[in-house]
Amino acid sequence: MNKLSFRSIIPNITTLIGLCFGILAICFALSGQFQLSVICILMASICDVLDGRLSRFLKSESKLGAELDSLADFLNFGIAPSILIYISLMQNAGLIERIAVLSFIVFSCLRLARFNADIDGKINKSTNFFTGIPTPAGAGLILLPLIHSFLGFNWAYETPIIASIYFLIIGSLLVSKVPTFSGKQIRFQLKKFKDLKIIVCVFLFVICMINSPWITLSLVGLSYIVSIPLSIRAWINEKDLDKNSSDTLEI
Repeated sequence: MNKLSFRSIIPNITTLIGLCFGILAICFALSGQFQLSVICILMASICDVLDGRLSRFLKSESKLGAELDSLADFLNFGIAPSILIYISLMQNAGLIERIAVLSFIVFSCLRLARFNADIDGKINKSTNFFTGIPTPAGAGLILLPLIHSFLGFNWAYETPIIASIYFLIIGSLLVSKVPTFSGKQIRFQLKKFKDLKIIVCVFLFVICMINSPWITLSLVGLSYIVSIPLSIRAWINEKDLDKNSSDTLEI
């Protein structure tokens, strides 16, 4: 049996820290501390980004890490947000509305199973796009109605049927073949001015999160929704460009 180096387990430790945040999110949801629960899911998403980046940077990618990351994603972005929404917004709603929320867990499970089976790799080989929306993004989107309630907009609580339709749409997008921007092509090199601008944007985002976290998260979520049709258009343009390039080579 090969010995594990400390470098190789750093990404896995990061994944486990994210898993702990997911568990805390469920605990806070059960105790009625909904804002803390959202914050824990946000921290879990940060860990999810970091573990992938660390594994590639340290060249310590492994099957164990991939499986661990998938299981953590299911709890952090499938189970935890669904339980939070169920308790905070839908506990007193009708049966259909409650099923709509809990169905997000099923959609998350199906997406992660499809990802593990590498079906997405066969459907869409572009590094610029995901197939469907990723589970962390889906979790953020179904949390939007709750975040809106923190700002005084209780539309999900007042019209649970509309919220249920929204939850079902987001869940369906998880397992759809709709192309969405991946962001994997982003690489940070401080010598490039463009990357300096990205760092400035991240810094401004952190300041906004500190001063007005719920407004900031709400705007980020709405921006992501707007980006979905834009990503479809960009994907079509990329496919047309590849097709034209192939035709040129054949000539």
